[in-house]
Amino acid sequence: MLLEFLPAIGRGLATTVAIATASIVGCAIVSIVLGIARRSRFAPARTAAGLIVELLRGASVLIYLFWVYYALPLVPGMPRLSPVAVSVVVLSLVGGAYGAEIVVSGLQAVAKGQSEAAQALGLSRYDTFVRVVFPQALTQIVPAFASLAIDMVKWTAIVSFLGVQDLLSVANTVRTITYSTVGVYVGVAAIYLGLGLCTSYLFRLAELALPLNRALTAARVSANACRGSEPLMKSGVSYP
Repeated sequence: MLLEFLPAIGRGLATTVAIATASIVGCAIVSIVLGIARRSRFAPARTAAGLIVELLRGASVLIYLFWVYYALPLVPGMPRLSPVAVSVVVLSLVGGAYGAEIVVSGLQAVAKGQSEAAQALGLSRYDTFVRVVFPQALTQIVPAFASLAIDMVKWTAIVSFLGVQDLLSVANTVRTITYSTVGVYVGVAAIYLGLGLCTSYLFRLAELALPLNRALTAARVSANACRGSEPLMKSGVSYP
C-alpha cells in the first residue's frame, strides 16, 4: 500500500534536498563572512560579528523559524516571505553562526609566519589572505564543515512546522492514511541516513579537490615513486 505514495514521497524528498542544498550554500557564505569579521583588525566589526553569533546561537532554530515567519511580517515595512524562503534564510543564518567558529578555528590554525612571509615578499594584506592564508585554512574548515552540513540536512525536518511539504511532512500524511507508523518512520530514517552519507561523501570529494590537498597528494605520490625506484637503481637497473 505504501508503494502508491512513492511519487508524493519523492516530491517531499526533492523539497528536502533543495532546502538543504540552498541552506548549506547560504550557511557557507554566512560562516565565511562572520568568521572573517571575527578575525578582523577593526574592533567594531569583531564586536558586531560576536554579538550576531551569540544571538543566533542563543535560541533554537524552531523559535527563529516561527519568529521570522509569523512575527517579522507584523513589523511595519517587513516583507512576508514564503515558507520555503523563510526556511532557507533561517537555516542559513543559524548554521552560519555555528560555522563562523569553524572558520575562525581554521584561520587560527594557519601559522602566523605564513602571512608574515607573504607580506615580506610584497603581497598586500588582501592578497595574503586570499592567496596564502584562506587556501590553507580551507583544509581545516571543509572537514569540520561537513559535520555541520550533515546536521543542517537533519534540521530541514523542522520546516514542516511551517506547512512546507518536505519529506517529514509527506511521511506524516502517509502515516495518518495508512496507519503504518513503524514502516513509514523506518523508511524516513533510512532516507535521512542516506542523505547524511551522501553529504559526507560530497564533502570528502570537496576536501580532496582543494588545491593544497591535491599538491600534498601529488608530493606523496612523487616521493613514493622515488622510493620505489631506489632498489632498482642500487641493483644497477637503468631506465631507457
